[in-house]
Amino acid sequence: MYYAKQDLTKLHQNIKTMKNIFLTTLLILAVATTNAQSKSPFLFESGNTSIKFGGHVRLNSYVDFDGVVANNDFRAAIIPVNGSWMQMERLNMDISHSRMSVKAIQKTTSLGDIEFYIETDFRGTGNSLRLRQAYVSFKGFVIGQAWGFMNDFASKAPSIDIQGANSRTFYRTQLIGYKAKLSDLFSMGISLEMPTVKMDNTSQFVKPEQLVPDLPVYIQFNPKGGHLRLAAVLRSMRYGNVQNTDFGYVSGFGAQLSGSVKAAEFLTLYSQATYGKGISKYINDLSLLNMDIVSARENSVSALPMYGISAGMMANLGKNWSASATVSTAGFENKEDYYSANSYFKGNYFSAGIFWNGVRNMTLASEYIRGKRYDMSGESGSANRFQVMLMYKW
Repeated sequence: MYYAKQDLTKLHQNIKTMKNIFLTTLLILAVATTNAQSKSPFLFESGNTSIKFGGHVRLNSYVDFDGVVANNDFRAAIIPVNGSWMQMERLNMDISHSRMSVKAIQKTTSLGDIEFYIETDFRGTGNSLRLRQAYVSFKGFVIGQAWGFMNDFASKAPSIDIQGANSRTFYRTQLIGYKAKLSDLFSMGISLEMPTVKMDNTSQFVKPEQLVPDLPVYIQFNPKGGHLRLAAVLRSMRYGNVQNTDFGYVSGFGAQLSGSVKAAEFLTLYSQATYGKGISKYINDLSLLNMDIVSARENSVSALPMYGISAGMMANLGKNWSASATVSTAGFENKEDYYSANSYFKGNYFSAGIFWNGVRNMTLASEYIRGKRYDMSGESGSANRFQVMLMYKW
């Protein structure tokens, strides 16, 4: 009976998901029929308002071997150390990265163009719809849930792997931000962002709700053929002391240098380096760990120093073909601030892929990834993945 109830619940979830897809499809077709004269069948324009439906269907199929990453994204931080014989290989397929989005732009006299954007994918529980982004922007302001201001997507080489390099900055959050173009060569941004603190509760110290927003800021240089961005973030992380029933604060900070350069007509290079204390949210693999704040010696807590470094490239191989590669490392600076033998210390990541775009709006790609995890004890584990992707965008 238990399994029957589980199956019935899952069936209801699937029916609900299919219903949402069906209704959305009908809406898109209705708009497309009404707007037959538009440049795109997914674009509707009337007066001062335009609505664009977007998205893609994306299928990934992959094989893990000589070590398994138990996730659809390749995360070196969760590679098993001394894994059992049952954790050596697996085959999987994933379509949850498929997305749907709606962007509406309203032209106004007082605020200029006001953009409303909502984006979802199917990475919720049981492959249900999940909200990725929902924001409004105007006059340089961005308000809602959006990509955080420490992200620099232009400094990342193309990859099938959604999460990408283990040192990469990759996160969305609720924020109130402002972006401005300072000149033809310089731009900047500053934001108040919802804080997320990673720490384990102990008998003496616990993680309470946070009160102080994170404050990231960046300035970007935009010469022809590349860019260079310098970013920083300040954090004030709250913790609770059970013994004296009081709260305390630990300061965190981070600095990031990232960029890209077109080194030759066929070759683009990418790089990103991040360093700071208590900034695991801003480093891809470390965001999985509860190690922003840890219990230190003499009944105190501290923010751990951590880093992430990556370098990548993309080469155009001729009409419709390109190749990319990335190497990356991320981890904690030392073992003196914190030590637990079976805790993560650092990880390495390598990927290489080839892409074909011979059909409009369609991409075929294949990629090899290797990762390695090192624990505080010095023990390590590794994993390999080969994957292929088919994606159609509209």
